[in-house]
This record gives sequence, C-alpha cells and structure tokens, in this order.
Amino acid sequence: MNTGFAGALALSAAASLFAQTAAPASHDAATGAKVVLLSRDLETRLAVNALPKALRDGAAVLVLETGGYVKVRDGSNPYTCIVSRRGGNFYPVCFDEEGSRTILPAFADDAVLRLKGLSDKEIDRQIADGFESGRYRPPARPGIAYMLSPATYMLHGGTLSRTPPHTMFYAPFLTNADIGGMPGRTAFVDRPGPHGMIIVLAGQKEREALIAESQTLVDEVERQIRVK
Repeated sequence: MNTGFAGALALSAAASLFAQTAAPASHDAATGAKVVLLSRDLETRLAVNALPKALRDGAAVLVLETGGYVKVRDGSNPYTCIVSRRGGNFYPVCFDEEGSRTILPAFADDAVLRLKGLSDKEIDRQIADGFESGRYRPPARPGIAYMLSPATYMLHGGTLSRTPPHTMFYAPFLTNADIGGMPGRTAFVDRPGPHGMIIVLAGQKEREALIAESQTLVDEVERQIRVK
C-alpha cells in the first residue's frame, strides 16, 4: 500500500469513529529500518482479525520473525493471513488462494528486505526487479483480500495512524480513471499496476461493530507498537 493510500485513509479516518491517531511509531523513511516484531501468539491473533469472524479459525497464518515469515498454522479454507510491514505500514491482511500465490510473496519479501535494513527506495527497486524477472506476477483471476481489523495502521507523516477497515478486490493494471475512483470518497484503486486493488471501505455501522468486538486486541497491539 502506498503513501497516497495512507493519506487517503487517514483523511477518511478523521471523519469517522476512528478519528484518532493511534500507536505513533518512529520510522526512518530513508532507511526503512524500523520493523515492529510481536510475539507469535499476538501476531497470530492480529493476523486473523483481518477476516470476517466466520473465516478466522480456518485460515493459515504466517508470522514475522527475525529471519522472515514462518508458517505457524495450517489452514482449512482459502485464506492465508499475515501482519504486513510493507512500505513501513503495519496491518493484518488475509489473501485468498490466488492472492496468496501472487501477491503475498512480494509482501513477505518487502518485510525481509526491511529487516535487513534496506531503504524504501532499494526495496521498491528489488520488488520492481522481481516483476521484471517473473518472480512476482499479477493475479490471474478475480479475488479478494480482507483488511477488516480495526488494528490497521498506515504510515502518514512519519507516524503510524489507525485507519478504517476495508476489503480489497484484485484489479491488475486498473486505474482510478477507469472506475472514477476517488480515494477516501468512493471505491478506488490502490497501487495501480500488477498488484493493484480496488479498495472498499467498511461502512460506519460495520466499523463500530468491528471496534467493539476487537477493542481488547487493539489495546494490546497498541501497547506493543507504541515506540518513540
């Protein structure tokens, strides 16, 4: 997810139930070196929180450790969940089978490169090279990724800010011009290109229900990632 998306969601959040800056975190945008690590238990619970409740128990889970992502739970449904650190952000996301095959590898490699201390610019270059070489590919069919956890944070102005839950639909090479997308106002395309996605923000009542259900988890996460 790019900084434009982070800004759009931050603006949307300012007018919503989540109109608060949460879990400020120090981050060096030049080096990309800041990576928050959680315990396996907390990261597992946070990762699956991105899904609708009925899908959580059956999802596979990967957690980030010092050497990269490791699988800690097999799944019985199509979803694989991680807590992404892509672009310096910090958010749980669950991909269906197609997204797990084509999108998740780039997200995982971003975190590994970030753990090695590479700069954002170097990480972007290596990811772009991965598309050129065929290491990464666009989704071959429509699909869905969930980011419904209220414990979702985007880097904006050097700090992590809580942003609204949303659902994403794979839209390779689609642009906002194609759909009249307006970030923060309508469904819109984030990161146009091979891993572009149409973003649909959760409605106000859904947001209220999600935060009510997950408040304890949100508080626990924010205690862990609140660094200065």
